[in-house]
This record gives sequence, C-alpha cells and structure tokens, in this order.
Amino acid sequence: MWPKNFLLFLIVILIISSSSCELLSSTKVSSSEIKKASSWSSKDQPPSFPECDEVEKKEQLKCFQSIISDQLKLAISDFDIIAVEPLNQEIIVQIKIDKEGVFSLLDAKIPNTVRDAMPELEQILSQAVANLPLALPATKTNVGVYVDSQFTMPVHISAQPL
Repeated sequence: MWPKNFLLFLIVILIISSSSCELLSSTKVSSSEIKKASSWSSKDQPPSFPECDEVEKKEQLKCFQSIISDQLKLAISDFDIIAVEPLNQEIIVQIKIDKEGVFSLLDAKIPNTVRDAMPELEQILSQAVANLPLALPATKTNVGVYVDSQFTMPVHISAQPL
C-alpha cells in the first residue's frame, strides 16, 4: 500500500524529530557564572602598543603607560598654557580604550588650584588623549574577543607664570 520510499521517509522523520529535541533545549547559565567568566583575570591581555610586545609580560603595562605619559606630555606642551601661579601638582586621569584601540578621556580629577590656574586643562587633556595613537585593545582570552578597558593614571603638572 504505502511505497517503500514513503515508509523510509517516515522513519527518517521520526528519528530526526526524536533526536532534535535535545538540540532545541536551552542551557541555563547562572549570572554568577557569567560574571566569573567575564571578570578580568591574569590570563587576559591588557591593552598595549606594538612597541611593548617585545618587553617581558610583567613590564608591558609599565611600557604602555610610559608611552601614554610621554605622548600626553608632548601633546600638552604643544599648547601655549600660561599658568597664573606656580604649579607643581598631580592630577588623576581616567582613560578608556575601546574595542578598536581608540582612546578617550572619561574623567580628570583636577584640584581647584590647578583648575583655577589652568582653566582650559581638562579640554586640552581630552584632546590630547583623543589624539593618542591607536592601541592594541584588551583581549578577554577565555572567549578571544577584544573588550573595552579603562585605567587610571597620574599626570604631573608643573608650570610657572610668565
């Protein structure tokens, strides 16, 4: 009555449908497991510059920050900043490096004495940070993807009035 091909077709459909239920079931991952997998570990690769790749791993962050510091000093020195009083202070900058290696200034903790003496400093810092060369972005090694990262570093400001 039924053609052989039709019976074979039904058997194949039954086998596929009985085994495909497992493929459609979802696995639940707890939020604590997700948090643990996404938190930073010592195996992850922080942002860097190609020049720092030849340096020992424990020195790479120092190399990276040194290049940023040198570049910021150069960029800031290009501006004709005139202080109204002598300055010798440290400010704290918070910098973001996105997944493409682009820098941006998130925050600058500038004491009022520095802000009063150099009101345009935050704008200059923001522009100087944006002009930093592209970095190699941070990498979450357990999933092999580039991630945004941020860090905080001190910037020493010293200036004399004319």
